[in-house]
Amino acid sequence: MTTILQRTAFIAALFSLVLVACEKDKPTRPENKVPSVNDSMYFLFRDQYLWNDVIPDSATFRPNSYAKTEDMFNALISFKKQNGKNLDKYSFLDDGTVAGEIGGVSGGFGMDVNYNDVNDLRVVAVYPGSPAYQLGIRRTWRITAINGNTNLSYDGGGSNPGPNVTRVINGIYYSNSTSLTLQKPDASTVTVTVNAANYNINPVLYSTILNLSGRKVGYIVFNEFIALNKAQPFIDPVFDNFISSGITDLVVDLRYNGGGAVETTEYLANLIAPVSVGTNTNLMYSEYFNANLSAHQYSNYLRTRIVPGYSYSWGDVFDSWVTYAASPFKKVKTLNLSNVAFIGSGQTASASELLINVLKPYMTIKMVGDTTYGKPVGFVGMTIGKFDMYAVSLWSKNKDGAGDYFDGMIPDDANTVAGTNDRFEDYSKDWGSTDEIYLRRALKILGVTVPAQLMSRTALKEPANNRKLMIRNPIPDQRFKGMIEMPRRMGN
Repeated sequence: MTTILQRTAFIAALFSLVLVACEKDKPTRPENKVPSVNDSMYFLFRDQYLWNDVIPDSATFRPNSYAKTEDMFNALISFKKQNGKNLDKYSFLDDGTVAGEIGGVSGGFGMDVNYNDVNDLRVVAVYPGSPAYQLGIRRTWRITAINGNTNLSYDGGGSNPGPNVTRVINGIYYSNSTSLTLQKPDASTVTVTVNAANYNINPVLYSTILNLSGRKVGYIVFNEFIALNKAQPFIDPVFDNFISSGITDLVVDLRYNGGGAVETTEYLANLIAPVSVGTNTNLMYSEYFNANLSAHQYSNYLRTRIVPGYSYSWGDVFDSWVTYAASPFKKVKTLNLSNVAFIGSGQTASASELLINVLKPYMTIKMVGDTTYGKPVGFVGMTIGKFDMYAVSLWSKNKDGAGDYFDGMIPDDANTVAGTNDRFEDYSKDWGSTDEIYLRRALKILGVTVPAQLMSRTALKEPANNRKLMIRNPIPDQRFKGMIEMPRRMGN
């Protein structure tokens, strides 16, 4: 997806609504000199910003001194420091794309790619129903040419990618139509043209039940926390199957899940948690706000601005969130496990990390993969002029008060796999393969034995110990990371 800068829309029904630019209560400037959107954004930002104690007053900051609203926003999020560095790597401005995705609709090819080795570019994920999926493209397929160009060797990533990596990023993520030549696992090749289009998001990329050594392991790859009414039709059949099949263990794969709607995180937590959590009995998590919001004190910008189409203001919304800051478990269905393993990576963020965090006080939780992104904070989505503003406004902590994972969650087997190839996933292995590195690690940490005959299956690549490109995320992550709070407590 494309964002304007490096998500909680008010509710799914409000994603398309516009909060018109506010004006000062007592204008002190000529109307034709400074755009009012800067004033609006500054005051709405400062009212809700979690770290608003570091934001200068308007006379000092002078929001109207910035010719571009984007520059002003970047300046605002640069004030919060930790160890001399900017802590806020989360807040951003968007063009409406994020709100659309949370609403269950995305655009583009519906696929992600990355390098398995210097000369081995792979499809790593494909959304069911997307343009790429409809053409038959699947995870593990090797891309050998883009628009006829075979110069795809890895030549540097990060903030300054080389021409080959730039060609890959532009061809896959920023093009309306791209010709791809791909090699399938059976060594046959195919050339297809993928055309970008909007598609409905199915957040479940894969699910299965593995029968291994007398254990039944449910496995689900969950890729995005879209709004609950859009996600639940895909989630429920998977967990109904897990329950009816009597699974003994569960692996939840969040390796590419950058977050999304908190209401969907809550639903998954209520599915996975043991029945002992009950309903409205045990705390799932609490949200924390800045001191002004907690005291219901903020400017008239927030207090009086009516949410379009409704009779209450954004101040009323925040008042409700502060009042109902504690979210209890409300157990759903009958799954009653003691142990769950999560698969994470540097792309696992926010609502995904929240799911892991809230379950820790109530059951044995293990995590494998790589260190997660590190985002225990969330947003309130607010449209101002042409921008959707997502400014960090809340901090979530579990029952034990834990939520300080700004540097990410470290895998439980990190010391075991340090310095080995098992630290990095192998994109040549398909979902559910017992030879796929991260799944194999999850099974191991659960104490599930994988029979020898199911290991080391052949694949279209060199043996794993011959891989040379062993770095984290060779292609910079192109997907959103965020925790979108939904005001479901309004009116409680």
